[in-house]
Amino acid sequence: MIRGMQRLLGAALISGSAVLATAAMAGDIGTGAVDFMKLGDGSYKRAVEEGITLGISNDPPFTYQDDTTKDYDGMDVRIFREVAKRLGINDVKWELVQFDALIPGLVADRWDVVVDNLHENPKRLEVISFTGPSFWYGSALAVQKGNPKNIHTWEDLAGKTVGTIRGSIGQGILEARGDLQEVKLYTSNEAEFADVIAGRLDAVMEDGLKIGQFLKKNPDVALELASGYSPPADEYGYARYGIRKDDVDLNLAVSRALAEIRADGTLGSIVKEYGFTDRNLWFFPTQ
Repeated sequence: MIRGMQRLLGAALISGSAVLATAAMAGDIGTGAVDFMKLGDGSYKRAVEEGITLGISNDPPFTYQDDTTKDYDGMDVRIFREVAKRLGINDVKWELVQFDALIPGLVADRWDVVVDNLHENPKRLEVISFTGPSFWYGSALAVQKGNPKNIHTWEDLAGKTVGTIRGSIGQGILEARGDLQEVKLYTSNEAEFADVIAGRLDAVMEDGLKIGQFLKKNPDVALELASGYSPPADEYGYARYGIRKDDVDLNLAVSRALAEIRADGTLGSIVKEYGFTDRNLWFFPTQ
């Protein structure tokens, strides 16, 4: 099986067709995110023969370590276990760090792939490359119960104090506005939600799935989803995984495997376990 995959990958590398590219759209760079002139670097072969280290953060439901079993789990963990299996990568190690340490650690060769999903943006593309698409999702706003500041839209955040995770795409989008009273940065969802509940934040910009799951587990907390909110256009884009720029062979192999599990329904089955639907497999531009 491994030899067969390696032969298929080799043929794809020659033809330059290993990645099933989609049309470029807001938030996505497309095939321009990978330097196809750098081929034959041996990174995929090393992963098969020597194993691979994957970087994640405590970012449920996408990546986390189970408190009881101490096993690593989450949507992205399960997706990448399937990717590794299909690519014949059997020796897989995990490193759990803070979210804002994931890209620096990748660049410093501490791990080979950032598996806590990321969105492409120009700043990140200056230092790393990205795989093909995995799935799609957008942000939501968490506000205090009753929404006392009457926050419903992106425009309603003007003059407000807003929190988000340090190193997230939300940080860059919020800081670029210039009309907020303050952007507060956090290292955990629990801390940012607690500050909204306590009235120290007017709102939190966070993944809608995370807010929904927090409310499901804590139905009595003084927190709610702001109704009527649509993420800003420059946030839209596919969730992907981060890989070093020089590891083009590994990028092509992972991207091909992702395309296969998207096509055969495996990825859809995984994301549905966490509350997503088939809608989250495809991004449709709003304009």
